[in-house]
Amino acid sequence: MKRFLHPPLNYRLKFFLLYLMFLFPVLLLPETLKVVTINVWSGLDYIGNLKMGEYEDNRTRARRYDLLVRELKEIDADVIALNEANKLPRYASRIARDLDYDKVYHVGVGGVRIGTFGLPINLREGDVILAKKKHNMKPEERQQLSGGYVGNLITFHFADATQVVAAKIVVENQDIYLFNTHWHASPFPHKEYLVNEIDDYLTGEINAKKCIQTLSESIGGHEWRMNEARKTLEFIDNIAGDNPAILMGDFNALSNSKEISLLTDAGFVDTYSSVNSKVGYTWDELLNTNIQTHYLKGFVDETKCRRDRIDYIFVRGDNLKVLKSEVVFNKPNNGIHPSDHFGVLTEIEVIPHSKK
Repeated sequence: MKRFLHPPLNYRLKFFLLYLMFLFPVLLLPETLKVVTINVWSGLDYIGNLKMGEYEDNRTRARRYDLLVRELKEIDADVIALNEANKLPRYASRIARDLDYDKVYHVGVGGVRIGTFGLPINLREGDVILAKKKHNMKPEERQQLSGGYVGNLITFHFADATQVVAAKIVVENQDIYLFNTHWHASPFPHKEYLVNEIDDYLTGEINAKKCIQTLSESIGGHEWRMNEARKTLEFIDNIAGDNPAILMGDFNALSNSKEISLLTDAGFVDTYSSVNSKVGYTWDELLNTNIQTHYLKGFVDETKCRRDRIDYIFVRGDNLKVLKSEVVFNKPNNGIHPSDHFGVLTEIEVIPHSKK
């Protein structure tokens, strides 16, 4: 009986060797990092002094939040970048708790405010980075890109303010730096958009004042973002140096714009376009139900619907290899999307130093 309960040594040795054959490839596989970015939409119209106008009621906003959390849990990303998180710090604390992630955040726009008291009363919006706790995320510095003074405790500005927030995680025993930003929004200085604007003026759909205003905001917005791009790159170089970096967020710039070219010329890879041939719209007036309901008021002219990619995940570093990337949060649930933006999900292989 004993020889059946205790196999001979050669059998045990063969079993052990077979076990090692299956185990070693798993141990040697590079770690894969799933990263997602999404502008979660504050739901504000940014008009008002005492209080900003709100597009939706509290119940609808709560439905959107629940849908966002549910889809984020399904994606199970290692790193999440959020823009337009409002109000901070409550929003960041809540979603970090609901997902069981570490968080780094900073207020981006807040008007005139000291702590929880200020105007507009419903504006304390900013940018958030979430990461699974196994990655031991640590906050790095934060850089303001434009606007008046904005801190987590005190804000004092009367126009748009933008920033880039930084953090660091450890993957494959190496530091990877994370950056989340939200650049200034304006009409695009793109020939197609400007020609359409002039056509609308010539056909009487808009007046001369509106046409001139749009052209002025388009040119001014382009220069604003170019300055943001330069400051973003300078900040990343100062914080990350030669270490691998992931840059995420709502850039409010087209993929063929000069603003985005500054990033790619500096070595950043647009993860989505690197593995996809189709555009991958993240601002989609044709499909996004929130845009159609609140901005277009239910009137959808397919010939004039804006469909652009303005949200990105960029990587820089020889040991970061893009495996796949896709647009996410683009399927409605009971007639609503989690945001007025769609998001981007990218899977990245982190190659250990020894394999580079």
